[in-house]
Amino acid sequence: MSWKDLYSEVKKRKMEALDKKEVVQAVEKHGKILAVTGRYEKPKKVIEHMYASLKKVIREREFMKEDLMLYDVVLIGCPGSDIPYASHPKVRDFVLNGGWLITTDWALRSIIENIFPGYIRWNRAKTADAVVACQIIDPNHPFLEGVLSEIQQSKWQKQTVKNTKKSEFRWWLETRSFPIQIINHQTVRVLIGSLEIQNKWGESPVLVEFDYGKKGGRVIHMISHTHLQKGGAKGKYASALILTNILDEKISQKMGISKKTPPQYVSDWQSPQSQQNDYQLPLEEQWILPPQQTDYLTPASGGTGLTETSQINEVNGNSPDFSFLSKCIYCGYDFTENKGKIFVCQACKAPYHENCINSQVNEGTCKKCGRILLW
Repeated sequence: MSWKDLYSEVKKRKMEALDKKEVVQAVEKHGKILAVTGRYEKPKKVIEHMYASLKKVIREREFMKEDLMLYDVVLIGCPGSDIPYASHPKVRDFVLNGGWLITTDWALRSIIENIFPGYIRWNRAKTADAVVACQIIDPNHPFLEGVLSEIQQSKWQKQTVKNTKKSEFRWWLETRSFPIQIINHQTVRVLIGSLEIQNKWGESPVLVEFDYGKKGGRVIHMISHTHLQKGGAKGKYASALILTNILDEKISQKMGISKKTPPQYVSDWQSPQSQQNDYQLPLEEQWILPPQQTDYLTPASGGTGLTETSQINEVNGNSPDFSFLSKCIYCGYDFTENKGKIFVCQACKAPYHENCINSQVNEGTCKKCGRILLW
């Protein structure tokens, strides 16, 4: 399927199945995106097919002439090092004044580390040319709206690479892609991760974002590129959903478009028997859905409304509270190939990989029982 067909499908699904017709129309009328071509990033392949009122693609040498404040979103493609250093204050001012910046791969070092230090950085490893499975960490984030439900439709399952879970898609890493290391865990939000990247090159983040300034500015970074030729149709479709969702969210905030509760997702490709309003994910897929607020436990007495706490305990394979076949409550994978320490929430016995508990502690509470986690 071509990029043109994919983006046409994205627009159709958003208007007909995801109840975003008002948002799509607003982006078509008001949305403006500028993309800067890099030596290794060819955004024209995808930007020209997005729905927006202005879609402009320029070369690095043309960057200084552009008035960034005319745009809602600016995309700087890998490597970003050919953008004049003198223009870096211009990029920072754009975000400080409420603009949204997207960067890819090597721009992590040339743009993010130089202009927005202290948030994320390259871990100094370099990936191989590989296609890796990606896990959705925050399915309810606006940038991932509809992604989980859409990639599980039967149309994409038929095209899924073997050994890829229903809730996963595959992302292409070009030779020497830069793994993303989180520095500021309190501010940076990891939206998509990959245990394959973590196991091979030390870090799991695939897509991250953080706020910058006091006027709604935002910085979004992804490993690899927007034109994921080897990621397969499912990965390309997920990429197209994410890129358009970013512009959707920016324009929704700008135009004051209120959020609607999306209806039950119904696929035009599935048989009538599967089009039921009480559809639930298989149990093995439910790990990536965050706990509902009603699942949180609060003290039974006292009326304080304070959330209970729970100790984090390290366990080993001999512990009666743990099995290597158990699924980590954070990432959904078992512990059969685990090389690090293993921890459980003392209260609910939910198990975590070492890296996963560190990430969950930054969120403050146990992913299963909602208690405040304490070391």
